[in-house]
Order: sequence, then structure tokens, then C-alpha cells
Amino acid sequence: MAASPFARCRMALLFAVLMDLAGVASLLVGIFAQLQVNQQDFGDLLIYTGAILVFLSLIGWIFWYTGNLEISPEELERDYAVKGGTLARLARKISRRLSQGTQRTAGRRNKDRASARPITKAADSLHLSHVRLPQGEPPNNEA
Repeated sequence: MAASPFARCRMALLFAVLMDLAGVASLLVGIFAQLQVNQQDFGDLLIYTGAILVFLSLIGWIFWYTGNLEISPEELERDYAVKGGTLARLARKISRRLSQGTQRTAGRRNKDRASARPITKAADSLHLSHVRLPQGEPPNNEA
């Protein structure tokens, strides 16, 4: 027994339909109504807004459609089963080496942090005893 197309992804369907209705209404009002406020025409604004709303409704339609796709477990297993080809072995080998390299680098970073010396109280009370001025012209103390 097949599920109803409205059984899943109701919010995406509702979003898509509402965006379509608002977009088409805005387009039609912008095209056919002479909407002026303070001697300014707002028809173009409504036309562009309607086109944008209809475009945004595509997001809802795509979510609704992909959410309602049904794939049997046999088809999934057939398409995504582990294959023993040379290319698949090479891809698995490269993937393992990359992931092991990332784990080694992270482990080395954590080890370096653990072996770092703790900051002592003496470092907080550090004072400069000798200030070096750059070589060249003497400082000008005139204000």
C-alpha cells in the first residue's frame, strides 16, 4: 500500500504552496493594478517581489519532492554496496591514510600542549629594565 504524497513533508508543501500563492498574487496585482502612493508607482516592486516569492517556492517544492522519494532497501543495497574493484580499493586506501594522518596530527598537537611549561607568577611581574631607541635621529621633544 503506497503512502499518500501528502503524508510526509507537509511543512515543505505548505511553504511551497503559500509562496506560490503570494508570489502569483503579487505578480498579478503589480501587473494589472495601478497602485500609486504619493505619486509613486509600486507596480514594479510588486512584480519583482512576486517573481522572488515564486522562485523561493522552488525550495519548498524540491524539499517536498525529495522527502517523498521512496527507494527500496534492495535497490539501496544494489547501488551502494561495497564493491571490490581496483578503484574502490584505491579510494579506501587513500581515505584511510588521510584519516590516519589527521588523527596523528591532532594527537601530536595535544601532546605538545600537555608538555608546555605552565606560566609562572614571575612572568606576570615582568618589567623592562632597558629601552632601546631606534638608531637615527634623536627623538624630538618639542610640542
